[in-house]
Amino acid sequence: MWKKSKEANTESQVRNTNKYKNIRKYFTLSQKIVILITMVVFIALLPSALFTTQRVAQVIYDRVSINAVSINNILCNSDIIIDGLVKTDNSDDSLMASYVNEVDNSDEAGVAIYDKNFNLRVFYNPGKLADFKRSSLELTQKYSVQDKIDWRENYAIPNRAFGYVKDADDKIVGYVVTGYSDDVLKNSAIDSIIFLLIMTAFGLSVGIVGAIYLARHVKKILFGLEPEAIAAMLQERNIILDSVREGVITIDDKGMITLVNIEAENLLKDASIVDTDVLVGKHIKDVLKNIQFDSILNEGRIITNAGVKLGDTLFIITSVPLMLNDKIIGAVFTFRKKSVVEELANQLTGFKNYSTALRAQTHEFMNKMHVIMGLIEMKAYDELKTFTKEVAYNRQSEVSYIVTRMKDITLAGFILGKISRSRELDIDFSLSDESELRNELEVPSVHDLVLIVGNIVENAFDALANFDGERIVSLSILDFDKEIVITVEDSGPGMDEEALKNIFTRGYSSKGKGHGYGLYLVKQSIDNLEGSIDVESVEGEGTTFTVRLPIKRDGEIND
Repeated sequence: MWKKSKEANTESQVRNTNKYKNIRKYFTLSQKIVILITMVVFIALLPSALFTTQRVAQVIYDRVSINAVSINNILCNSDIIIDGLVKTDNSDDSLMASYVNEVDNSDEAGVAIYDKNFNLRVFYNPGKLADFKRSSLELTQKYSVQDKIDWRENYAIPNRAFGYVKDADDKIVGYVVTGYSDDVLKNSAIDSIIFLLIMTAFGLSVGIVGAIYLARHVKKILFGLEPEAIAAMLQERNIILDSVREGVITIDDKGMITLVNIEAENLLKDASIVDTDVLVGKHIKDVLKNIQFDSILNEGRIITNAGVKLGDTLFIITSVPLMLNDKIIGAVFTFRKKSVVEELANQLTGFKNYSTALRAQTHEFMNKMHVIMGLIEMKAYDELKTFTKEVAYNRQSEVSYIVTRMKDITLAGFILGKISRSRELDIDFSLSDESELRNELEVPSVHDLVLIVGNIVENAFDALANFDGERIVSLSILDFDKEIVITVEDSGPGMDEEALKNIFTRGYSSKGKGHGYGLYLVKQSIDNLEGSIDVESVEGEGTTFTVRLPIKRDGEIND
C-alpha cells in the first residue's frame, strides 16, 4: 500500500526539484560553502603562520647564539688551547686549529683565537664570515679590559661569542671569539619558513577538499536546490497549504506534529479543541484520536475517508505516509467536516435526479416524435391531427396540474420528469390531488427536496422493477404552516424486518455491492434539516415513506 505513496512522493519531489533548480544568485551554495570554509581556514592559519615565522626566527637566532657560546666555552676551557696560548713560540697553533675543527662539527662557525697581547694565533674558517678578522679583534679589545663576561651579556652579542682563556693560576692568557655569518641565520630561517609554508598550504588544501566534500553532501541533502529555491518553494508551499479548503497536518516519524495549516486550525477551533495555535510540537495522538498511527508509521498504511469524531464534530480523515529513500519519515493528514462532504454528495445526488428526470422527458418526447414522423410518412393526417391534439392536451393538463400545486417551478419540472420516467418503466406514478406547495422556500431548499423526493421515488421504482403485481407509486407533498409532509407510497413487494432495520445504513442494499447510498443520504439530509422520516411496510402489500421537514420561507426571520 505504501508503495503508491512512495511513488507519488518521488514524482512530486522530482517535479519540484526540476522546477526550482534554476533559481540561483551569482554564487551557488556549493561555491559559497567552499569559499567560506577556505576563508575560515586561511584566516585561522594566517595568524598561526605569522606567529610561527616570528618564533622560528627567534629560535634560529637563539640556536646560533647558543652554539657560538657552547663552542666558545669548550675552546676556552680546553687544555690544548690553554697550553698553546701559554707558549709564545706559536708551535702549537696548528694543533689548536686542528682541535677547533674537531669542535665545530657543522663547519659553519668562524673562530679567532688571540693571545693576551692580541696576536692572532688561530683564524678558523675566515671565508665563512665577512670582515671577521676586524670584528673579532674589536670585540677582543672591547672586552679585554674586563676579567670576565656575564653569560647574558655574551648571549646578547649578535652572531658572536667572546671568552677568556685562563691558566691554572686564573690568569688571562688569551681570548676566543666564535661567530656565525648572517647567511647562516638567513638560510636557516628560509628553510624553516618554506617548510612552514608547505604545511600551511597542505592544511589549506585539506580544508578546501573538506569544504568541497561538505558542499556536495549538503547539496545532496537539499536535492541540488539553492537556498533561494528552497525559500521560494517554502513560500509557495505555505501559500498552497493555507489556500486549500481542507485541514492539513503533518507529523514526523515519532508522531510529533510538524505542520498545521490555517484551515486545520479553524476546523479544530470549530470542534472546540483548545490551544490550536500551539499544535506544532504536540503528539498527534493528543489531537487526532482513534487513528491507528502505529500502522501508518510502521507499515506505511494508507487510511482513506475514515470517520473520526474530534471534539463536538465529525470529520472525514485521509492519511498518507511520507517516504524518503524507502523509509517512512512521517505522515500527512487531511480532513474536512463530514457535514460538508455530505452536503457535496447531496448536491451531486440532486443533480443526478435532475438529469434522470430530464433524460426521461427527452426519451418520452423522442418516442412521440417518432410516432408523428411515422404518421407523416404514411400521410395519415387525420390521425396525426388527433394524436398531436391528444399529446398537447395531455401534456398541458399534466403541466397545469403539477404547476398549480407546486409553486416552485424547479420542483414542478422535476416531478414532470419523474412522470415521464414512470411511463418508461410502465409504472403508474401520480401526484396526489391534496398536494400543494404554496410559496418558494428558503429551508428546505429545492435541492434538499429534490434529493429527498428523488431518492425515495427512485427507491419505489426499483422495488417495482421486477414486481408482477400492480405497479403504482403515489407522491404527496403537503405544505403546512410550520412543516412540509412528504409521503411516497408504492404497491410493491414490501420489506422484511431486517430490511426495515437497515434501510438507512450506508452501503446496505438488496441490489448488491455499489448500492445503498441513496436512502442513507436522504436520512443524513433530513437529520441536517432537523426533520424526521418514518417507514411502514408490509411484505406483499407495499411500503410507505413519510417525511416531515420544518420550513422557513423567503423573508421570514428566525425566532
